[in-house]
Amino acid sequence: MGFHKLLKHLWGRPLISWSVESAVASGCDEVVVVVGNEAERVVETLPEGVKYVVNEDWAEGVASSIRRGVESLSPCSEAVVVMVADQPLTAPVIPSLLARLVLQGKYLLAFASVEGDPRSPGAFHRSLFQELLKLEGDKGAKSLYAPYRDRAALLEVPEEMLVDVDTPEELENLSRRGPPSWMKGIA
Repeated sequence: MGFHKLLKHLWGRPLISWSVESAVASGCDEVVVVVGNEAERVVETLPEGVKYVVNEDWAEGVASSIRRGVESLSPCSEAVVVMVADQPLTAPVIPSLLARLVLQGKYLLAFASVEGDPRSPGAFHRSLFQELLKLEGDKGAKSLYAPYRDRAALLEVPEEMLVDVDTPEELENLSRRGPPSWMKGIA
């Protein structure tokens, strides 16, 4: 994008703040933000009390950030939600993904989905933490779906809920639309 997109403002706040506040509002016991490029500037935007870890290897790809985040989890964590910071509309998805793992108990992983296509965010039972730690390069957590398909849940959601911001035009379009009404309760 020619600039650090997570620091660009959307609806009056840095883009990253919407994802972080969604994670905080989800009721997760622990929120860990993995920062890399321009870590100091990104950390300045985080709310008080949110744990962050620096991924010095961020240029290696998304897998290095996933590994860093999983490594920093509390040893008593039962599950982890892996999400990206450029998806500002995923707030309602997080608790539902965790409910499929924790409450229903028969799944090892759960993904948001559009027409059966697993997408980010995804939730993973602690029994898969070692698999997450083996990821490399740009191989994201979605790569665990195929080998564990029989123990996976998909949560069908509207595609617009999973919009991610990869271009200045996408940021501008989202900005013009304004935040959905359900986001007014977040921060």
